[in-house]
Amino acid sequence: MLQIDGSYGEGGGQIIRTSLSLSILTSQPVEIVNIRARRSKPGLQPQHLTAVRAAAAICGARLEGDATGSSRIVFAPQAPPQPGTYHFDIGTAGSGPLVAQTILAPLARSAAASRVTIVGGTHVPHSPPAEYLETVYLPTIGRAGFVAHLETPLYGFFPRGGGRLEIQIPAQSELSPLDLTERGKLTRLKAFVVTSQLPDHVAQRGQSTVEKLMRAVGRSVEVERRDRPSHGPGAAVILCVECDPGRAAFTAIGARGKPMDQVAEEACAPFMEWWRSGAACDEHLADQLVLPLALAGAESRWTTPRVTDHLRTSLWVAQRFLSIDFSIQEEPGRPARITIRSPVA
Repeated sequence: MLQIDGSYGEGGGQIIRTSLSLSILTSQPVEIVNIRARRSKPGLQPQHLTAVRAAAAICGARLEGDATGSSRIVFAPQAPPQPGTYHFDIGTAGSGPLVAQTILAPLARSAAASRVTIVGGTHVPHSPPAEYLETVYLPTIGRAGFVAHLETPLYGFFPRGGGRLEIQIPAQSELSPLDLTERGKLTRLKAFVVTSQLPDHVAQRGQSTVEKLMRAVGRSVEVERRDRPSHGPGAAVILCVECDPGRAAFTAIGARGKPMDQVAEEACAPFMEWWRSGAACDEHLADQLVLPLALAGAESRWTTPRVTDHLRTSLWVAQRFLSIDFSIQEEPGRPARITIRSPVA
């Protein structure tokens, strides 16, 4: 049984999610210890526990230690990923998109289509919002053969949660490596101004601020205002960038007493930093690409503004499960370049 130290590198939930996905895909039993040992609330929290149980459900895994606060789990798949209809409820505002990322790659490699419903947070701090999956993550990994389609009929903001993600995953398609070293031409700049149970002027202020900031840097932006049902009030701004072939998005989440123009500013500011870097991917997409591209076979390459602990940790976990080689090239004043070479196809 492979043992993974959950305190390695960034030491958070990503080690758990990546390990679970790769355990299913390689049929390799895994023991994860020291789970989130350096966090203020160590051990499994509801979001991580849901990811563990969701991963177990799709492969009939034998589980040990699947309890809130647990610092150790044993996960032993008993079957290949099984397509089907699944429903997982986090029970809090824990991130639904992160649970989705745990099971998406395994189900995308199964023999038939699946439909997955995840109930929890859709727009919460320190997590990709639904629009990030919709416009950046899924289109990018879809080009590598991990195809899925997302709908979000009900939004879930912190602290109420209760949002609903509906994910359709077709039967597996052929995998392909990706080359995302050059950003390419800008084809679309779009901002989602998301509100629920708030006055119209809040969304209008968010839209006006985004348009003003983008005009100041000579960019034309398309704005879509989304006023969606939810169990509690909330707001977010997500600025999404589509290039050919690069992709990126930048998010800010609203909070009680936080002006909407400040939310918009927080989403727009990192866009300019990324744009000046010349990188093809934002730093979050850079680490989320490790798992699918480690499985895609041949050689994949991508660039990112900087190498984060999340990225280094993802590469470390992937190499524990798979026969891959990787390299990281960092030069002052240039985007970092990541290369993965894998015999897996």
